[in-house]
Amino acid sequence: MPKRAEPVVTKTAGQRAIQDIVERRRKAHDPDVETLLRDDPADHPLTVIRYVLTRRRVPDWVLVGDVIDGLWVLAYVRRYCPHLPDEADRLEHELLELGCAKQIAMIRMAPPLNVRSRQAVEHRILRHRAAKLGLARNERAERAHRRSPTSSPTSTSTAEAAWYDRHALPLWEAAGELVDYRARFDHLLDDELAENLIGLRRAVREMQWPLTPDRYPTLREIGWWLEEILDALREERYADFREQLSDLLPRLTLLVEQQHEARFGG
Repeated sequence: MPKRAEPVVTKTAGQRAIQDIVERRRKAHDPDVETLLRDDPADHPLTVIRYVLTRRRVPDWVLVGDVIDGLWVLAYVRRYCPHLPDEADRLEHELLELGCAKQIAMIRMAPPLNVRSRQAVEHRILRHRAAKLGLARNERAERAHRRSPTSSPTSTSTAEAAWYDRHALPLWEAAGELVDYRARFDHLLDDELAENLIGLRRAVREMQWPLTPDRYPTLREIGWWLEEILDALREERYADFREQLSDLLPRLTLLVEQQHEARFGG
């Protein structure tokens, strides 16, 4: 399996993406383009992205190109302006939603997100939507919310609470073991599985003890990530990584199945 690629976004590439947005707007005779040029766009990359999102009196081909270039600009911002993570996340979400509205193929939006598949882009979109709804930052949370709009995603049944009393710590510890395997066997992963393991690592780190009901959403997120990862591990492309997990794999599988049953009744 190829080693997961690290993002490579040079300052030149980021500034070129900004220039491409400006030139595209000029070519399309954007009536608002002078607003964009009041200051040097290269000095204000986030302003350029906000402009793309709010000034839409241009043909669709312009917006399509702007979304792709805007995502490259965000990759540039994340590398060279890392003190702006919240703003970058919000703008990424809006760019991806605009891309969906303009029916851009998700695979075209993958390279600036440093992922390789349509599915990985879709997962990123669903995680943004879940976060916006105040749910766990996970595509399964967003899907569950859509499918059960009248149910509260934060409600906890007696069965679920009882299961957490007995098994929350083993679930958390086993998830942490799986996260450690990522660091040891990164060469056996691809972008998609690595991204899911990074999401699991974030949830594991967010868990706090002692166990109280307000920790249940984090345990649910751990469970959602584990379900996603275990589903993926059935694929042949992960056979080498799966072999390294030894007895951890059946242990995790049992815990996740039990958590799901406690939560949803089977």
